[in-house]
Amino acid sequence: MRTKFSLLIMASALVLAACAPETPPQPPAVTELPAPNADAIRADMEFLASDDLEGREAGTPGYDIAAAYVAEAFTEIGLKPAGDAGTYFQTISFLRSLRAPEGRLMEVTNTATGATVPFTENVDYAMGGSLGATSSDVTGEAVFVGFGVVAPDLGRDDYAGLDLTGKVAVMLSGTPKGIQTEERAYYGTRKFVNASERGAVAVVTLETPTSRGVYPFERLIREGRLDGASLTWLDAQGTPFSRAPGIQASASVSMESAAKLFEGSGASWTDILAAAEAEGGAVQGLALPFTVQLSQASTHDQVQSANVIGMIEGTDPVLKNEVIVLTAHLDHIGITKGLEGDQINNGALDNASGVATLLEAARMLKAGPPMKRSVMFIALTAEEKGLLGAQYFAENPTVPKASLVANVNLDMPVLTYPFTDLVVFGGSRSTIIEEVEKAAADMNITLSPDPVPDQGLFTRSDHFRFVEAGIPSVYLIPGWENGGAEEFARHMTSNYHRPSDDMSNSLDFDAAARFAAIKARIALALANADQRPLWRKDDFFARQFNGPMEP
Repeated sequence: MRTKFSLLIMASALVLAACAPETPPQPPAVTELPAPNADAIRADMEFLASDDLEGREAGTPGYDIAAAYVAEAFTEIGLKPAGDAGTYFQTISFLRSLRAPEGRLMEVTNTATGATVPFTENVDYAMGGSLGATSSDVTGEAVFVGFGVVAPDLGRDDYAGLDLTGKVAVMLSGTPKGIQTEERAYYGTRKFVNASERGAVAVVTLETPTSRGVYPFERLIREGRLDGASLTWLDAQGTPFSRAPGIQASASVSMESAAKLFEGSGASWTDILAAAEAEGGAVQGLALPFTVQLSQASTHDQVQSANVIGMIEGTDPVLKNEVIVLTAHLDHIGITKGLEGDQINNGALDNASGVATLLEAARMLKAGPPMKRSVMFIALTAEEKGLLGAQYFAENPTVPKASLVANVNLDMPVLTYPFTDLVVFGGSRSTIIEEVEKAAADMNITLSPDPVPDQGLFTRSDHFRFVEAGIPSVYLIPGWENGGAEEFARHMTSNYHRPSDDMSNSLDFDAAARFAAIKARIALALANADQRPLWRKDDFFARQFNGPMEP
């Protein structure tokens, strides 16, 4: 039986409950990513590709303005600063080299007769500045080394039987056809390293039909590209980074002029080109009957430029220490003074589009569902100078290096058509592709293979510096279907690294929003996957760089 006291207590409780304010309704848990905002992408691109930024060259005020803009965007989105000392910036000191107005020479002498073979600058050969020294003058016997490729996996060594000590390596541009495209591109990145390791003091690179189709020799001259600045980053002791320290000078020679280097050698330049263009590129190296003198004069100074880094911390107490890195390079090539008329390389598609879609992906992910792993966003500097900002970060990350488990990179998405497919460079090499496939299927996007393997795109953007650090990585661009092949070709022939890559082109911001959405979905899937990404078992790059592989 209830007592009078207990009944009073119950009555009081009922009164209090009736008078108490109702518990406010809780917002539903976020389970889906918000829709992308095409107008935000347009606004970001318009600012980053404006004339006021003068082409965003690393080490210039225009780039610094772009970096400040991205940092402000990160603040507005709510990303945690992940640069140096609690800021969004990872500031890098660079050695900058510009070629001097005079002091360049390539002189070729017949070793048997002592006669000088005529080589004229900007007609037969071209030379830029040197990062090795402000003044260099080297002379050595010329040795033709074919492509200069060393590929132990393929049983190939273009230096076999050749002595390069103190000599000038004369090599074909590019790499042999017939090697798997991404591995072929990797071997191309090692060519100067190979020459340096074998004692060469200089390199002369010869144009071929394939390299002419990608970037013609005459374009170097016509557009004044060699007057641009070269950079390399400095370590904490102020030492310039170099993987080929023995190479003191270099020059490029046109395809027609290269024939003069083979006169009297017993080898035919015509036959060499035919063999080089054939599958396998089986070209025999040989000592050439010439000495080559290369002189270069440069001015050196130091500049600073920053990667801009923000992060969304993961929610899982353990997995938040694994970091998915999303990247896009913020820099472009600045001003080309040798051009008539417009000289500002605005870089709307290369790579304001990549940065703008990266920012939109960050907005979506910050407002989206919880992510177990942390996701880092980096707008990288000095990609156009040799992937230097990415290289510096990979060598000097702002989080423990072991925590970096994947990289997804955006570079020059050609957003001028309603794309229906996606190219994933490096996709087959790691388990990243499994999450890419799911995200693409959700958006009715198909996946396509590398459509331009000869261009070696797998090694030509920032993700490759993460690959070199052993981190599974992919690089995304819209695919070739639904007009993509024509649009990519048009961009490459008309706008790539030219002032015409600006906002006046017919840009498709709905396509840009779709591209940001697929990027965000991929990041979300990777962040919440049961397992961290791994290289496929015995993958070539996992073996080269000791990356984590599937069991």
